[in-house]
Amino acid sequence: LQDIRGTVRVYCRPRPATIGPTGGRGILSAPAHDVLVVNAEGASDSSCPPASFRYDRVFPPGAGQNEVFAELEESLISSLDGFNVTLLAFGQRGAGKTHSLVGGDGPRGVPEDGGDAQSPEVGQRHHHGVQMQAIRQLFTIAGHRTDRYRDALSMTIVEVHNEKLVDLVAGTSAGDERGEPIVCETRDGRGRERNGKRGGSEPPSSAGAAGGRLEIRTNIDGNTVVQGLRSVPIESFEDAREIWREAVSRRADRVRRRGEDVARHESRSSVITTVSITSVNVATGVGTEGRLQFVDMASSDLSSPAPSGGAGGAGDLVPGEEADGVEFASRSISALNDVVSARCQFDRSVPYRNSTLTHLLRDSLEADTKVLLLCCVSPDEADARHTVGALKFASRMQKVSIGKATKHCSGSKE
Repeated sequence: LQDIRGTVRVYCRPRPATIGPTGGRGILSAPAHDVLVVNAEGASDSSCPPASFRYDRVFPPGAGQNEVFAELEESLISSLDGFNVTLLAFGQRGAGKTHSLVGGDGPRGVPEDGGDAQSPEVGQRHHHGVQMQAIRQLFTIAGHRTDRYRDALSMTIVEVHNEKLVDLVAGTSAGDERGEPIVCETRDGRGRERNGKRGGSEPPSSAGAAGGRLEIRTNIDGNTVVQGLRSVPIESFEDAREIWREAVSRRADRVRRRGEDVARHESRSSVITTVSITSVNVATGVGTEGRLQFVDMASSDLSSPAPSGGAGGAGDLVPGEEADGVEFASRSISALNDVVSARCQFDRSVPYRNSTLTHLLRDSLEADTKVLLLCCVSPDEADARHTVGALKFASRMQKVSIGKATKHCSGSKE
């Protein structure tokens, strides 16, 4: 029924409560698989009255990565059949957004090899997040149907920081050796990818990590693309994992060289990983083109104070934290909240261009896409205000009607 209506599927994943003086008592409980109750017993914080929320699925705090992926797998893997699928990870700092997407017990959230001395493969899968498990499953299925289909996958990784675009693939080994810049094809035929010419005349908006210019454009099919962003063919799960590993490692090195804190930088940035999939039936020649997109959003608690139901609870900083960069992160989250509000009210004019993030996500939030929201929250009493803000935003996302997603086919039976 949700596929027919085209509504956003919303999942909630509370992280385990913090043990120690900073955590306090937990304020979240899940009496049913689709119900989350906040402050059922009543807390000393009067700003957090008892409330309940209903989502498509509420995971228990101790839920493992495999349990989360199993719930989302069917929708994510449909990208191999020619559907566009977007998973948004939303929530406050330290709530587990990056862990849920990428997982891993290694540095910077990158899955390490091993994890289980007797069964390394089991250990790796146990630690991989939804993004990594989905990519692995895509290659597993593709490997099992080589006699019937030719599948080709490619990947891009772009970061939105301070309203600017950064190509995280540019400068990596795979990006330099095999990557090809995306070029927007215009109606007059200019800018075709095969000849590498730039289409259009709009000025570039950002610079990639390797110096290339990045620009958000609309191609001849009406799709939003980032012109100049490097797309890299991926041949296996290990290939994709290594590209991701090198991309986040290089980003961390750049941040350190600027004298900045890596964790703080990541909390103020949104990272969009897109896997494009082209499949061709070897017998009929009919093909499909699907897209699987993962969005690790900037922390929702960096947004400015919002009215009841807004995306964030407050914009206060931790002691000693500079305001530099927070304003841009706040703008992204606030702009997303404005877009959701406009979509809920069926406004004719939706302010997608108010931020770089919402401009990039226009295709995903407008139509013809299966949209999933994974809301990651903290159960600690000290985080109650931000937790409730994130939960209210997730509830509003449920009211957004995207429209029925369609299968994208190409080729003919001739």
